[in-house]
Amino acid sequence: MDLTLVNDAARAVHLLGLALGFGVAIVADLSAARTLVRPLSWTEIETLERYHRMVAVGLALFWASGLVLLWLRTGFAVENFSPKLLTKLGVVMLLTVNAVLIGKVGLPAMDRWQGMRFGALPVMERLRLGALAGMSGAGWISALSLGVFSKLKTMEWSVLSELIGMIYLIGLVGAMLLAIAAPVISFVQDRSSRRFERL
Repeated sequence: MDLTLVNDAARAVHLLGLALGFGVAIVADLSAARTLVRPLSWTEIETLERYHRMVAVGLALFWASGLVLLWLRTGFAVENFSPKLLTKLGVVMLLTVNAVLIGKVGLPAMDRWQGMRFGALPVMERLRLGALAGMSGAGWISALSLGVFSKLKTMEWSVLSELIGMIYLIGLVGAMLLAIAAPVISFVQDRSSRRFERL
């Protein structure tokens, strides 16, 4: 068996999984963010569910090809794992857990609250959904960064973990602040709409 060909094929599938997962996840997050200004229709919620299935396919491709690459590069010997590789494994695990939670918690909540804007939801529901969105965005940005920036390949674990941790912290804090401020955003948007109608 030509291992170079296997390596190249696995890399191609890995990039495909990243592109599919990252691209669709960002579109899904932006689509869900529309609830800040207006309720989503049933059609839009069904589209979000389709997006979620596509992200799951991207993650499955990412895992399958990643395990092949892991075997080729390390033989699954933990002592051969670099800090970057360990970080990538951690990020993909978090992405996978978050994707499961989006399917079990996020999408059912969108179904349950269909017809309502985000700011009208109970605060705990907004915080749960905000946390899922923040983790999703931070996870995919981290995965993309680890795949694209060659400087991260040689970083020490302490620096790399701090960098990725900062991405997650910014994503989560930003999402939580948005979830808390959502009623104010709805109020301002309503006032602007009423003022526009009077003109």
